[in-house]
Amino acid sequence: AVVSTQSTGYANEQVIGKTKPVDNATSAVVNELFVIKSKGDPRSVKFRFDLMDEDIGDDDEVGAGSFNPATEESLDNQIVHLKYKGKDIGSISITIKIKDILLI
Repeated sequence: AVVSTQSTGYANEQVIGKTKPVDNATSAVVNELFVIKSKGDPRSVKFRFDLMDEDIGDDDEVGAGSFNPATEESLDNQIVHLKYKGKDIGSISITIKIKDILLI
């Protein structure tokens, strides 16, 4: 049985953050904010999400999904389907906000 799960987010294969672990649940609402600074067009950043179990010993992947903003019209409330060994195991909803920051 899965004791605890945690999601790790990647942007262009660089870790951008991990959610807090969720214990003994088949679903959860996790409201996390990750801020990244992109080089070039922010829509060119490809995101990946890994869902891991958090047990004693090794943490194992229990699902993964990806999101490519360049192929989407909207970046609000997008569903990322998570799969494990080719089988759908769930989904996460993400919103990406792009902001221009003036550096002086």
